Amino acid sequence: MVVTPGIEDLPYVMQANGTKFFTLIAEEITWELVDGIFVKAWGYNGSTPGPTIRVFPGDHVCIRVINRLPEKTSVHWHGLIVPNNMDGVPPIEPSPFIEPGHYFDYHFTIQNPPRTYMYHSHVNVAVQDNAGLLGGFIVEDPNLQNIPKHRDYLCLLQEWAVDELPWGN
Repeated sequence: MVVTPGIEDLPYVMQANGTKFFTLIAEEITWELVDGIFVKAWGYNGSTPGPTIRVFPGDHVCIRVINRLPEKTSVHWHGLIVPNNMDGVPPIEPSPFIEPGHYFDYHFTIQNPPRTYMYHSHVNVAVQDNAGLLGGFIVEDPNLQNIPKHRDYLCLLQEWAVDELPWGN
């Protein structure tokens, strides 16, 4: 799959019980780093960084993480207040590894104040995070949602090694 630049918001389905249900798919991708330069990466839902998850304080969420990678993975909700078994830091916390071809549903209620957070893998971090398994997690301020010029910007810095450049080395 070739990915076009741009970070989308992750859509959700509102369940009958009021839970926002999101789906994140960890997978190998080909990503266009800049015009005409492609890298092999790992991403969520076809992009790196992965799609932005937007919620409000008090939201009940279920985030299904499907692992289509060749190795186990997890997702850590960096800076978010979550139950230990949903923290995504195996084997330190009691959260599970997600084996290839399997999924895990992370369930929690947003207890954090509005601000910008992130999510990322917490398995084989030196490889998985550097390969692109990270994304933004924004807890929105409900008082600002109808302000037309309000924006929340997330800047994630990433370094990529490129063996061959179209204009030479």
